[in-house]
Amino acid sequence: MASGHIWIGRGRRGVVLLGLVMVATSAALATQAPRPLEIEYRVAFPAPHTHLFEVTMKVGRATGPTLDLQLPTWTPGSYLQREYARHLQDFRASDAAGRSLRWEKIDKSTWRVTTGGSGTVEVFYRIYANELATQTSHLDADHAYFNGASLFLYVPEAKSVPHRLKIEAPTGWRVTSPLGLEPDADGYFTAPDYDRLVDAPTMVGTHRLLTFTVGGKLHRVAIMGRFPVSEARFLNDLAKIVEETSRIFGDLPYDHYTFLILLQPGIGGGTEHLNSNVSMGSPDALATEAGYRRFLGLESHEFFHTWNVKRLRPLALGPFDYQRENYTRSLWVAEGLTSYYGELILHRAGFLSKSDYLGSLAGALAGHDQQPGRLKQSAESSSFDTWIKQYRPDENSINTAISYYTRGQILGLLFDLEIRARTKGARSLDDVMRRLYQEHGLPRPGFTEAQLKAVFESVAGGDLTELWKRHVEGAEEIDFGPVVARLGLELSKGWQPGPLIKGEPGTLGVRLRMAGDRAVIANVLAGLSGYEAGLNAGDELVALDGLKLDAGNAMRRLNELVAGQTVTLSIFRREAMRTFSVTASRKPHDRYLLTDAKDASAEAVQLRRGWLRE
Repeated sequence: MASGHIWIGRGRRGVVLLGLVMVATSAALATQAPRPLEIEYRVAFPAPHTHLFEVTMKVGRATGPTLDLQLPTWTPGSYLQREYARHLQDFRASDAAGRSLRWEKIDKSTWRVTTGGSGTVEVFYRIYANELATQTSHLDADHAYFNGASLFLYVPEAKSVPHRLKIEAPTGWRVTSPLGLEPDADGYFTAPDYDRLVDAPTMVGTHRLLTFTVGGKLHRVAIMGRFPVSEARFLNDLAKIVEETSRIFGDLPYDHYTFLILLQPGIGGGTEHLNSNVSMGSPDALATEAGYRRFLGLESHEFFHTWNVKRLRPLALGPFDYQRENYTRSLWVAEGLTSYYGELILHRAGFLSKSDYLGSLAGALAGHDQQPGRLKQSAESSSFDTWIKQYRPDENSINTAISYYTRGQILGLLFDLEIRARTKGARSLDDVMRRLYQEHGLPRPGFTEAQLKAVFESVAGGDLTELWKRHVEGAEEIDFGPVVARLGLELSKGWQPGPLIKGEPGTLGVRLRMAGDRAVIANVLAGLSGYEAGLNAGDELVALDGLKLDAGNAMRRLNELVAGQTVTLSIFRREAMRTFSVTASRKPHDRYLLTDAKDASAEAVQLRRGWLRE
């Protein structure tokens, strides 16, 4: 405020009025919000063979006495505490003049820098990156890939400000990032906030970069590694997946999209992002028609996440807390329904014939029913406990848990057919997904469990409480025979082809793993005879009825058992031999078939044709 004397009006009243104006102006200046922090990163890898990313983070306008910096402990889309800080090394901090600043680590993933009100803080650190997985980062002499959550520190109170990123790539290496088609004139990509920064996995190297267009939107395909498929065929197939998926939701909610594909032996899986996804696989697997179709299924699954999870998500999954678990009971929707649509879209796009698609569904039902844990854990419980169960299975998990991917896929089929039957084919699960997206998708905060159920019921045109309590909140067995019959299908159960035996196939209820020439029990299934007899995971099979068992014959010998047959089984447990007398249980059905029912009503056939687009 300028100094001097100003006279307003006459007498004391004018002076009082002037004083009020001065006080109000001073208060406004005193409470003026500080300018937001300016945050930028430079990523370099001058010696890529060391697997060390070098990150320089610059924080401007840091006027407080201290500045806290944190590294996420997990990454969205993969619900496991991965403790990325274990790979951070060589941390140091300085001011704008290059003078060292004092810092200390105050917990496993937080670094506190004493700024002294310097205004600018620059930190440098290295990240060791030698794990090629979609949720981590990898660097070697041939390429670089990073998932931002494992690489970038953040300021907790400034996650909402723009974050700029420059990547200093070796000569001859290209940068492919979903943050932009190209960096700006200064070499920077800009993310509107930290969430968007870490939602942009990036590939740097000599990879191939292909493109196609759907709906006027550019789609890029970055491929690292040997790709034994016609590029033209692959682009055409991806375009069909994009087209079919967008028909469900009615839009393509991005300016451009990037498929990042990394191929080498021994890797697999995928992770979704806002306008990209990362998928990994083995080149040899893609070289077969079956393997290529499975890879298209992975791409279909991850692309469906463009809506379901990235723009339509359970309320608990946003905004993200990167330091602790984010709990939700609806991952069966986020992942399980996505699994259901992954295969359905392949059928709609023409990659799976009707018989192939029904065979795939029947296989999913059979696999689900082979797991005793399906009767122990509900879809909601599986979702909530993902942080301690899904990514940390043990030998007993098959008896106590069920994956929300598996259970959710089964529930997708259940509710899709239920809605079609109730509405005489007028509506389907497509309408549920579309309405969820319209009513709860971004920029809205997401849906609660109650809102989710309400949308299902609104589309179905009636109450779903009984089904919900039994199969979503509860873990009751699902009898799919009557369910599929309403759409003119018949579900038959039997056994996979095996040795010719007289009688019903038997089983001891054990699953094996081979360790060299040894056959070792991997799992013992609850409710079957091996479990009741006391067989344990880790037991090495030695002999059956006095005849030697090894990696070469154990599976065949066990598959020759007949229900009710009593055998003597010798095993090694912790170097001590033990012998068990076990009577083989009747083998649970492991071969399901879905076929057209010969006596289906005209209404049921019409529903089936609408579902399968016959």
